[in-house]
Order: sequence, then C-alpha cells, then structure tokens
Amino acid sequence: MLKYINYQLNTDELAQSYLEQTAAKNIKHYLQDNIAAFSHYMPSVVPLIEQHSMQQYSVFCNKSGELNIVDFATGRVWYGPTPSTEVRTEVELFCNAAPFFELDAADLPFPSNVWPIEPSPKQIDVLVMFGLGLGHQLSTLLQSVSIKYLIIYEPNVDTLVCSLQSNNWRKIFEVAENMGCHIFLQLDNDGSTVAEDLTELSEAAAFNRVYVYRHYFHPVMDQVILHLMRHRGDKQELLSSRQQFLPFDEVQDYVAERAGNNLGNIVSGSKIHAKSLYEKNLTALKKYYPKVHEEIIKHQPKHWQLVKDIAGKPNLYHGERRAFFYQHIWDESAQLITYFTQNPYKDDVLLGQTSVDKFQHYIHYSHIAKTQPLISKQLKQKIHLPEEVDSLLLFGVALGKHIELLTAKHKIKNFYICEPNLDFFAASLRVTDWSAIFEQAEKNGHRIYLNLGGDGSTYFYDLMAQFYQVGAYSIANTYMFSAYYNHKMHQAIANLRAELKVVLALGEYYDHCRYGIAHTHNSLVCGHKFLKQDNQHFRQLAALELPVFIVGNGPSLDSSFEYILQHREQVIVISCGTALYSLYKKGITPDFHAEVEQNRSTYCWISQVKDKAYLKKIRLISVNGIHPETADLFCDTLLCFKDGESSTNFFDRGLRTRDIHVASLSYAYPTVTNLVLNYALRVGFKVFYLFGVDLGYADVRYHHSQASAYYRKDGTEVYDYQQTHGGGLPAIGNFQPLVFTKPEFDMSRKLLEQAIEKAGRKVEVYNCSNGVRIKGAVPLKPENILFTDVPKNKEQLLTELIAQAFFDDLREQGSAIYGEIDFDLFRQTKQEWLALFDMDINTQEQAKNFVSEQWRLLQRKARQAGDPTFFLFYGSTNYFGGLMTKVAACISNEDEEFLRVFHQVLQVWRDYVVSACDAFLLQPLKFDDVDVGHLFSK
Repeated sequence: MLKYINYQLNTDELAQSYLEQTAAKNIKHYLQDNIAAFSHYMPSVVPLIEQHSMQQYSVFCNKSGELNIVDFATGRVWYGPTPSTEVRTEVELFCNAAPFFELDAADLPFPSNVWPIEPSPKQIDVLVMFGLGLGHQLSTLLQSVSIKYLIIYEPNVDTLVCSLQSNNWRKIFEVAENMGCHIFLQLDNDGSTVAEDLTELSEAAAFNRVYVYRHYFHPVMDQVILHLMRHRGDKQELLSSRQQFLPFDEVQDYVAERAGNNLGNIVSGSKIHAKSLYEKNLTALKKYYPKVHEEIIKHQPKHWQLVKDIAGKPNLYHGERRAFFYQHIWDESAQLITYFTQNPYKDDVLLGQTSVDKFQHYIHYSHIAKTQPLISKQLKQKIHLPEEVDSLLLFGVALGKHIELLTAKHKIKNFYICEPNLDFFAASLRVTDWSAIFEQAEKNGHRIYLNLGGDGSTYFYDLMAQFYQVGAYSIANTYMFSAYYNHKMHQAIANLRAELKVVLALGEYYDHCRYGIAHTHNSLVCGHKFLKQDNQHFRQLAALELPVFIVGNGPSLDSSFEYILQHREQVIVISCGTALYSLYKKGITPDFHAEVEQNRSTYCWISQVKDKAYLKKIRLISVNGIHPETADLFCDTLLCFKDGESSTNFFDRGLRTRDIHVASLSYAYPTVTNLVLNYALRVGFKVFYLFGVDLGYADVRYHHSQASAYYRKDGTEVYDYQQTHGGGLPAIGNFQPLVFTKPEFDMSRKLLEQAIEKAGRKVEVYNCSNGVRIKGAVPLKPENILFTDVPKNKEQLLTELIAQAFFDDLREQGSAIYGEIDFDLFRQTKQEWLALFDMDINTQEQAKNFVSEQWRLLQRKARQAGDPTFFLFYGSTNYFGGLMTKVAACISNEDEEFLRVFHQVLQVWRDYVVSACDAFLLQPLKFDDVDVGHLFSK
C-alpha cells in the first residue's frame, strides 16, 4: 500500500540532496564498469543498452541511501526502504522453499492448484527467473546455489538499465563463470517464449526439473508460470509453442510488482469467517445502503479471497497469481493514515488554483494571487489534515482498516468512498466494523457515499451528482486520498482530478455571483424570454420534429460547410460559440446562436462579425447571466436557468413564489455544445447532427476551423494555442483511430454521453465530426445524411414553438425581485462580518472558531429575507474558509509560522470582503467588463 516515492524520500531537502549527490557518483561508476563487463561477457546486449532511452522506470536514491526503482509516470516504487536487505531475505526464502516443475513425470504428489515446493538443492540444473529488477538477487543466489543454466526473462529494458546503475554485474559474471553457470538474459521478453527456450536448451543439455524464481509480479509472466505449474509433468504441453499467453488485465486482477508472496512459495492460510461482525455489518448495510446490501448478498468472490496469512493476520489472496495484497496489514494501514494526515496537500485541488488572464482583475482571483506566495512549498509539506474535514474522496477500501483509523481521528462531513473491486469490499465486512462507522456518521450528521464496483470511469458523474447537492464549489475544500494503486483506478483518479479542476475553474465566486445577478436582472427587465419548466403545452408541436444541426468550431467543420449549406432550409442550425464567425464567412446564417459564458469576452468574439444586420437575423440561446451587450447583438434572446448558480437561486426563488416556473439545466458546461444539446433536449427536439463538435484535434496547429476568429487572414494563430492549452491527451477518434483532446474537452465528451444516455431511445444523435468518439452518437459521414418526412414552413413552426414554450415578459417580476434586496441590511451584515475579524486569534482553537463563526454568520444571512450576502459570498467563503482551515489545523505552540500565515491569509480575506461589499454597494447592477479585444488587434 505504501509503494510511493514520497514515502521514501527524506523530508529534509538538504539531507536528501546530499544522498542523491553521493548516489550519482556511484551510478556513474557502476554504469561505466557494467557496460565494460557486458562488452566482455555478453557483447550482444551492449548496443541495446547504448541505444535505449528510458520509457517508464528509473532509479532514485531513497532516505536510506539505497537505490530503488520508480515508475516516473505514477510515482510508484518497487521495493521497500532497504532493497538489498529485502532481496537477501527473498533469496533465503527461496532456498528454504523453492518452487519447481518437472518436464516429464508420470505422477507428481501435488494437486493441480498447488505448486511443488522443496528446499533448494545445492546444485540446480535449470532455474528460470521471471523478472530482473535491480538484480541484487543474482549475486546472493549464485553464492548460495550452484546453477548450470540460468534463464532470466525481463520484459522491460528500463529495468536492466536500472540494474546496471545500481548493481555490480562484473562480480555477477565472474561468480557465474567460476561456477560454470550459463546466463541467458532474455530482454524485452515476458516469458512467452519459454517453451521454445526450454526446447532449445533440452537439445543441448539433459535436465528434467526446472526451478522457478519469480522476482516480481507481471501480468503476462504470471500467466506463463501458471501454465508451467498447471501442466507440470506433461512434457508435450510444456514444450508446445502453440500456447498464447493473455495478460491478467482486468482491474480486479491487478497486483503490484512486489506484492506479498512474489516467490509464490507461501500457501494461503484458512479462510476468515468472522460471522458475528459480518452479520452486524450486513444489518447496517441493509439499513443505510439497501442496494449495496442486495449486491453483497448475491456477490461471490471471483478473484480475491479473505484468508489468514503466514503471520495469522487477515489478508487478501489472489489464487491464480498466488499474491497477497498486504505485507503487514496493521503496520501498513497505520503508516498510510499517518502519512496522509501529515501530507494531505499532495492531492489538494484548492491550493493550486490560478486564473486565466482575462479574469486577473476580478476581486476573487486578485486576492487568491496574494495567498499563493504564503502557501510555499515548505508550508504545504507541513499542513496536516484538520480534525474536521468538509469533504474527502477516498479511493480504495481493500480490507478497510485504514478507514477505521481515519474516522476514529477525524470528523468527515462528506465522505466519498470508492472501491472498484467488490471482492475487497465484501471481504472488508468480515474485518472492519462498518456498522460503527455508519452509526457514528449518522450521529454526527455526516454523510458517507459508497461508490462500489466498475472500473472508475463513472466516478466523475457519480461524484458530481453528490457535489451538486451541496454546491459544486465544495470541491475547493475537498481532499483526495488514494489508499492503494491500481492502474485503471489510477487513470480514473487522474481524469477525475483534472475534471474537478475544470469544474472548480468554472465555479461560483463573488465576481461571478455579482455579475450573474446583474445580468439576470437585465435579462428579466429587458424582456428576454425564459423557457417554461412545464412542456405539456408544446411538446407535441411539429417544430420538434425538425432535425437539429449543432455546429461547433472544431477543425472538421472546414469540410462540412457544403453539407450544412445543402440541408440549410430543411433543418434547424445552431452555432456554438466561435463557430458563428466561421459560418458567417461561408455565407451561412444559423437559426440560433449559443453562448455559455457570462463575461463580456463573448461580445468581443461575436463582434468579429462586422455585419450587424446578419446578427439581427439570429436568435440567441443561453442561460441566465448572459452578458447584456452580447444579447443586444441578436434579434431575440431565449434563456433558461443554470442549476446551482447563485443568480438562479436568487431569482428563481422569487419567481416561484409568484407561481412562475422556469426550466433549469444541470449540465450546461463546460463547452457551448453541452449547453446546446441539453437545452435542445429540454425543449423536446429529437434528432441531432453534430458538425465540428470535434472536442479535440489530430494536429494541435489545427485546433479550430480555419475560417474562425482563432486564425488571422494569413492563416496564423491569434494566440499560441499549444503554449496556452498544451499538446493534448490521446483519445479514440470518431472516424480515425486516434485524436488529441484536453481535460475540459474530455469532460465535455463525458457529459454529452451522459445526456444522450439519459435521453434514451426517444432521441437520435449522429456525430458527423472528425474528432473524438462520443458514446451514444452514431458516427455518420456528412455525405451519408438522408432526410425523410421533414416538416415544412420551418420559420412559422419555430415562431409558434417560441410563443408557446417561453415566458415572454417577466419585466415586472424581475424588478420586484431585485427590489427586495435590503441594502441597509447588507451594510449591517458587512459590519457584523468585519467585527469577527477583530477577534483575538492566538491559538489553533481561536483560529478554527473564527472560521466556524464566519460560516454561522453566512448561514444566518441565508435565512434573512432581503440580505444578498449568502448569494454573493457562498463560494468565496467556502474557498477561503477551506484555506484557513488547512492552515489553522497546523497552528501549534512549537511552530509560530502557521499562526503568522493564518493572520496574513486572514488579512487578505478581510480586504476581499471589504472590497467586494463596497463594490456591490456602489454599483450593484454593474455589468462584467472583461475585454479580450487585444487578441484581434494584431
């Protein structure tokens, strides 16, 4: 569980640096000497070494001064803190109990599922070693046992290079030469050729018994070993080259490289029943999570069994791979919690928040920028997990002892527990007292969410549904804790982290709330139309039978213009964001244009279309908060509310008291396409064609339509897209095998897929874009589009639909709801709030009390009619409250640095509150003033 590089580095950076400098000298010496040794003993390998570049693994120096192997993509390490001692013990275990098989045996006294094991003889004819690692086992083994033929399979040349940097191969070759041992180093080989290799060796030497030394677990090598043991004694089957070895690649089959019992010579102990604890936990599941209870009752372990290990402790055992999950369950669980609680920042989405250039003048982002220098790297390393935690995402239950330890020491308000392996969770019911955990959470008024099974691909959907109940901005104060590594879960967590950062960047903060209220008020009093929640009066209208072309601004739009023109009069065309300029240049006027951002940059982009009469032919669709100057460019503005927005809550509550129910969208982000599809589905349209909805690109230089405002007349980019957004992540293409995407596009794809799935069979979606594949959208080349029975008189049908589906005049209600704001009350709240900042804060308890009192003040104001404080400051207070909570948790008498930093953050936050209150009081209906016109002036 603890196989991460950060567990093995010295927290004293100077001490770690000294260790690394010393190790670097040894690495250089070993590498030079070992290449010379290979040149003499195994010259054919030298070109492979010299031409190789590291792809996955490298060595690092740990705090013990020893070299270890790390996967530099994941940060995972292979060995414990002292690899040399660990491997010496491993060789001793092998010598005491060496697995073997015989090529030819009439009757072996072992069941087929048991490996033959015996003390290693002093002389061995053939030993097959699966995995090289650092290679420390070679010199120790050759000094303990005389081996004639040693076959070593190593799938990754990176590992050989790591061994060359840390081990004395000259000594290994010399010892082998003196013993008469022939070493066959099978590089880039996962053991699949074992039949051919043993056949070839049997033609040159007589042998029957073959000993197996597995140095580390590997998905294919483990299948090879399983095959050898299952067919031991059957020479014909063992030496058959027909066998194909498929890897253990299911998420439930994952085993860490150096998990327990890597030699495979320890037999699993008896099963653990713990009947009373199990039944107690089942009763609790039935009470709190009845659906989980139903699944567990039906579940039968498929991959992992709960057993007692050699030390008599509970463990998880994978029968086919002969692997134990834990080395020492109690120690590992305790160390895991100790490390996480002392270093929670490593998975913190709050501390690294930054803004894009156009928002840097916002009160929120300008004050966040002032806090970043205060949270230095050294300070981050000292931040501990607070005793009271707002939200925590935990990935990996296993047997759950770490969860018992965590919940005993920390009060977690919203605890999201994800475990893809049902075998693990089911086993944990016999080891961990879940009943006590659930009952304590209920007593404290806390929530525990169980997300069990699957491969992690739905984490984002599931968690966002929960976050939405408490406000998406609670993500800012959420910790993430990965209890163990699993390659598919690791990827799912990485995706989730990127997606949560996108949501956080789109989240509610003071400026967004303030401008949202001002813009929504403007829309209401200017007579913008709002979509009705109740669709019974318009859901049967003929207009909803019209096909809808949703036009994005992806690169493939350039090859789609002729098809859009061809079908223009038969369909509804909706342009998304910057696609409008591309359509304009090609002489295509859409029926609707859509924007999702509330800031003024949309006005700047749309204004690249200089023909104002062209824009006045188009209707705008968006969510409440659209910028007034943007709306004024179009002939009509059709809106709906966006779930979770403060401006939505403020005005929707007032409208509902007047029996006016406006439709609201849950997932109108992160791209305009998400808004459009969800909007159109909500209205009731049934057939959709996606053009230029690439959500990626095959070439980063060609990231949008070249007819768009992203490119100048000479074809050059308006700004360096790759420098700003990066080169992209690989993704499955719609019409080609591979394209590249970025986190917000990937998140957009997932939410589009969710919307399509939720709509079900009543809608048809065709993806005519040469971008990423969207599940649920049928790939369709534009030239293959065919229409039948399309309604006529499109404009007349749309006019009728808009007249029946939208509220057309809410001016009176908008003015009345805004008029309910009590500015005198708001001024009083400001003074009450500022009085809190005058509290004496000299201890951790006083610091925490300030955060609590501030939150209680905000909650009181949420219930006070006419006070807009809660609507304006909920997200920002959540952010700064979370930051101050992290710092407060570390205040102590021994270290005054955190108290000093707390007061500095507090002062920044006080300035924020004063500036924000004064700005709202001075200009409560001020519109956003973002200006990106400079992008187009070059």
